[in-house]
Amino acid sequence: MNIDMNSKSKVKSLCDWAVSWERINVPGDEYIKANSVIYISNAEIEAQVQNGNKFFSGSDGLGSHARVYIENPEFREYLGFDNKSEGKTQFILDDEKCKQILEYKTFSTFKKHLEEDVVTNQEKSKIMSYARKTKLNDYEKIQELEKVTGMIFNT
Repeated sequence: MNIDMNSKSKVKSLCDWAVSWERINVPGDEYIKANSVIYISNAEIEAQVQNGNKFFSGSDGLGSHARVYIENPEFREYLGFDNKSEGKTQFILDDEKCKQILEYKTFSTFKKHLEEDVVTNQEKSKIMSYARKTKLNDYEKIQELEKVTGMIFNT
């Protein structure tokens, strides 16, 4: 795989708040507003991942539960976040995954996926916002959401 490290990749914030970190390759900081995008050089992204920046590398070093998402499939594969041949993709909690979690029929399955898939503060905020937006009407699930996220459903 031939990746041009001088090119830039689109990076999207998955947080409902601004995030920033110190650059490694050049002086200064990167700053992304809530749920917005910026372009960052591939060399800088690789340096951040190699240095364990959880915004990129997530909770497992392979991008799962990351706070920002690299919108460059070839580069994600180069970093080991995705693997087309194995069918592996980086775990990112998006609206589709929120919908899946909230639509599980049994409470035990819902609870299992909520605990496994909703780990970080931005994921807790994401699923609670999604549940509010879709007007979740299941008392037991709402109670569990409040317990896991530490947020109140009706605000």
